Amino acid sequence: MRINPPPLFEKRKLSKKGSFRLSKSSKKWWGVNPYIFRAYDIRGIYKKDIDEELFFKIGFILGKAKRKFVVGNDIRKSGKKLTRALGEGLTFAKAKTIYTGTTSFGQTLFAGWKLKAYKTLFVTASHLPPEWNGLKIYYGNGIPISEKEIQTIKEKVLKLGNQKGKKRKPQVKKIDPKKDYLQFFLDKFSHLKRNNLKLVLDCGNGSMCLSAPEVFKKLGFNLSEIFCKPDPDFPNRQSEPTFEATKFLREKVVSKKADFGVAFDGDGDRAVIIDDKGRYLKGDVVGMIIAKNILKISKNKKIVATLPCSMALEKELKDAKIKRVQVGHTFLVLNCKKERAIFGVEESSHFCFPQYFWFDDAILVPLKIAEILIKEKKKLSQIVDEIKIYPFEEIKFNCLDETKFKVIKDLKDEFKKEYSKVTTMDGVKINFDFGWILIRASNTSPIIRLYVEAENKEKLENLKEKFSKVLKEKIYEGSNFGSR
Repeated sequence: MRINPPPLFEKRKLSKKGSFRLSKSSKKWWGVNPYIFRAYDIRGIYKKDIDEELFFKIGFILGKAKRKFVVGNDIRKSGKKLTRALGEGLTFAKAKTIYTGTTSFGQTLFAGWKLKAYKTLFVTASHLPPEWNGLKIYYGNGIPISEKEIQTIKEKVLKLGNQKGKKRKPQVKKIDPKKDYLQFFLDKFSHLKRNNLKLVLDCGNGSMCLSAPEVFKKLGFNLSEIFCKPDPDFPNRQSEPTFEATKFLREKVVSKKADFGVAFDGDGDRAVIIDDKGRYLKGDVVGMIIAKNILKISKNKKIVATLPCSMALEKELKDAKIKRVQVGHTFLVLNCKKERAIFGVEESSHFCFPQYFWFDDAILVPLKIAEILIKEKKKLSQIVDEIKIYPFEEIKFNCLDETKFKVIKDLKDEFKKEYSKVTTMDGVKINFDFGWILIRASNTSPIIRLYVEAENKEKLENLKEKFSKVLKEKIYEGSNFGSR
C-alpha cells in the first residue's frame, strides 16, 4: 500500500550533498542548553531553548532504518512545527514514521503500544506554561527511556556537527487512534456502563479535551464539563492542576453534589481527584485508596512508591511490600517492572497500572476511583476519612538549573554529619521520630522542593521554618557562586 505523507510533513531543504544545514537564526549547536535534557524527557522554552533544527537532529539521532516510530503532539502552538521537524529527522534516518496527529498523551502512547512500535515519541511540555515544549520518549511497549539514554541523546546532539546524510523524501503515514483507544476503555471498564455517577471533569483546556469527555460519556457517567475546549494558552487555569488551580472545580463538585471531580494536566499523564466534599486529594492519598482495593484481590503484594509519599503508606498498606524509589515516573515504571509490582504511586499524582499498560495515561485514575465507589458503596469522603492523613506541605524555591544540583550536594554533605537518619537516594531526606523532610532538585524545572510531613501541625511548622531557612541560605550562596 502506498503511503501518502500528510501536508504536515513537507520535504526539508537540505544542501545539494544532503548534509545538515543550520539556519541563520540557529547558529548554536556548540552552545545547546544542556539543561533541556532532563531526567525524564527533553523540555525548554520554544525558540529560546528548543526549535525545529534541534528536533530535526533529535529525530535523526533516534531514527533507525526500517524501524517503526509512532509520533504525536499535544495542543501547544509549537507542537505541529516541532513534530514536523522530528518526523523529517526520522525520515532522514530512513525510519518508518506513523503520525497520530494532535492527541492526548494516552492516545499516542496507546497507538505505539498497539502497533508495536520501536519507539513512541510525544511532543509536549506536560504541565509547564504555554511557551514551553519538549519531547517524551518511550519504547513501543510503553516503558520510558532512562535518564542515561537521554544523556546519550544529548551527547550525540552536541557531536553531530556537519555529518552527511543521503537526501530522502519523507515517508509518513497518518492514523487516528481515537476509535480503538475509546473501545479499549469501553471493554476494560464495561462494568461501569450506566453507572450514573456524578463526575465533574476539568480538562484545563489541555489535550485531555480530545479524549476524556467521550470516554466518560460512553461509559454512562452523569458528566459536568469545565474547561473542556482545547486552548494552547490555558486561559482558565494553569496546566498544572495545583490546589489553587482547581478552585473552580472544587466549588463545582460541591455545588453539583457530585460523587467526585477530576482535573488533568496539560498532556494527560497526571490526574488530581477531588472528593465529594470538595477536598483536594494528594497523589499518595489517592494511591492508598487504589492500592487497598488492588491488594484485596491480588496475591502479589508488591507496591512501588516514591520517597515523598506519606509515611502513612506503610501503616495503611500493612499487607503490602513497599519499595521506595526516587521521584519521577520513569523511575516508578522501571522499578514496577523490575519488582513485578502490581501498582506504583507518586506523590505528584503519577500512577502506574501494570495490569493495563506501562505508560501513565491519567484517565485510568478516575475510572479506578469510580470502580471503587461502586464496589464499596460508600462516598469517596467516607473512604478518605478512614485513612490516616498526616500534616504535609511542599514548598518550592526558585533556583537556577546551573546551581540547583550543587546546592543539593552541599546539603547532603552537611546533613550526613549532623543527622543520623539520612537518605540520599533522591536529593536528601532526613527521618525523625515524628516526621521527615526531603529536599530535592526538580528534574523538569529550575526549582528546588522542600517536602515536610509530621505527626501534627506544630511539628510540621517547626521543621518547615528550620529547613526553609537552611535551604534559602544555601540557594543564596549557590547563586552568588554561579554569578562570579
